Amino acid sequence: MDRIRNCNHDLNTNSFLNLPAELRLKIYEYALTVPNNYINKPLIVISDRGNVFTARSRYKALSMCPSWVGEDGTARKLLAVNHQIHDEAEDYLYSHHTLFFCNSFDLDRLGDFLDTLSPTARGCIRSVGFEVYFFVHTQTGVPKRTLKQYEYAARLLSAKLPGWRNVLFYLDPRFYYPAAAVGGRERAARGVLDLAAKFGPLCRELTFYPLPASDRRLLWEAK
Repeated sequence: MDRIRNCNHDLNTNSFLNLPAELRLKIYEYALTVPNNYINKPLIVISDRGNVFTARSRYKALSMCPSWVGEDGTARKLLAVNHQIHDEAEDYLYSHHTLFFCNSFDLDRLGDFLDTLSPTARGCIRSVGFEVYFFVHTQTGVPKRTLKQYEYAARLLSAKLPGWRNVLFYLDPRFYYPAAAVGGRERAARGVLDLAAKFGPLCRELTFYPLPASDRRLLWEAK
């Protein structure tokens, strides 16, 4: 099966819905799996292309800009088959994937982005992740988020995502260890603690990946 190619035309809807629910879930898992360059977990990787967000219609949950990196249109086709398949696929998609924001995503627009998702989708989201660049002083054109932006993001997630439980921080190795001239590893450690302090009180679980083994004690300190 070519990732449910041409879902609208080729899928025998009645036959599909007659399959056991467990088998339909396996098909959703297969169809909605998109490889990512970060971790071995299912992610919806969101990038910011600088475009204006589009309004969400009944079957356009993933047609906004910014968009899901690497997604080839299969998800949109699957969501557009009919109401039942849309609802099942939407529930599976957002409850089993981490909504992951690239460093290029402007966190000041996070609220607008979340508003493009349906209330059902927002209610299903359990896990949210961020690509984190701590030190980018020598990289032109690479944005660096502020702690204030992360604090704002934590409050928004808590307010808009009733089922949100977990947050994942991907610490890009290129920008985790700063030069001695800008504070060395102590500043990186401070960054981990600051993020833990902002998000910890609002969710059940924090994961820092790939946090260097020598710095894992920071999580215990944060707790």
